[in-house]
Amino acid sequence: MQENHFTEGAPESHFNESLCASCQVNVYEPSYPINLCSDCRKSLIKYPIPKWIKFFALGILVVMVISLVRTQQYISAAVHLGKAENAIDQKHFVTAQRELNLVLNKFPKDFNANAYMMVASAYNFDFEAYQIAFDKVADIKTEDETLLKTVNAASEYIAQSFPKDTLMYKRIVAAAKDKEKLSALVDSTDEIVLKTHIANFLFETKDYDRVDGIVNKVLATDPNFYQALCLKTAVKRNTAKYDEALALCDRLLAFNAEDIYILSQKARIELKRKHDRAAAVFASKALALDPENDSAIEAMAMVDYFAGRKKESLASLAKIKTHETHSGDSTISKRLSPIILGSEIYR
Repeated sequence: MQENHFTEGAPESHFNESLCASCQVNVYEPSYPINLCSDCRKSLIKYPIPKWIKFFALGILVVMVISLVRTQQYISAAVHLGKAENAIDQKHFVTAQRELNLVLNKFPKDFNANAYMMVASAYNFDFEAYQIAFDKVADIKTEDETLLKTVNAASEYIAQSFPKDTLMYKRIVAAAKDKEKLSALVDSTDEIVLKTHIANFLFETKDYDRVDGIVNKVLATDPNFYQALCLKTAVKRNTAKYDEALALCDRLLAFNAEDIYILSQKARIELKRKHDRAAAVFASKALALDPENDSAIEAMAMVDYFAGRKKESLASLAKIKTHETHSGDSTISKRLSPIILGSEIYR
């Protein structure tokens, strides 16, 4: 029997074009590009593919899949980075930080993403996120002057929270419950952040005139000092100067349109003057930005309480207390508890 090997066809001088191009014995099957008989065609189809070709093809397939996945990741990261940049331009820093987290989850060392994270976290006063991003870009130089200027401005903004004189800060904390000692310490420091800390402790004594006087001196030095402006909104709220309080809040929202604390403060101000519907809008907006933020939860708890939804307000208080077991800061629950438990008249 003649073997069916295409490479062993008849010599060219005796090649018969009317027969199979491989065996030159049988008549070829019509309607195919290559003139082969049925037996030769089946034999060639069943011819085993060498393993090295299979492995090579598999390798190419793996590379293509990896490339496709990486390409999708790059595209996705670029989209989220673009959204973050737009959010920063609009001063929507909570949104920006959320988008940047999506980028950094895939590319944790990306310079631009970390630089923008420094900006967003600074205006959100997220010290941990700021420090992580800072550590990743601190030793990297950039020629992007616009980005560098933006990062430096944000760094200065967050730096205002940190006192330089730590010994004086400890003295202030030690005197936190002594009104006379606190008052005496005001003129013992030139640092406006320390003066604001003193005013914050005095706020608990309800000496609003004294607090307002200290805050005004701070703002005379730095009209945009965040902590002082926040404290002044609380003073205006508790002295029934609601329009002034809301105007101060809007002034702060000009720095960060998604400042959850300030949106929550606006809710508390509106509740104070019995504008419950407006308060609910601000509380809902704050909670939508971050459902786990204690200031937002507090605002919604108060909205629920004054709307007669005591069960919901107590659940919010319990959630805040759970968070406080991890943070160690019970400031919010201490001021919220008397209100929704009925021992303090808020309005």
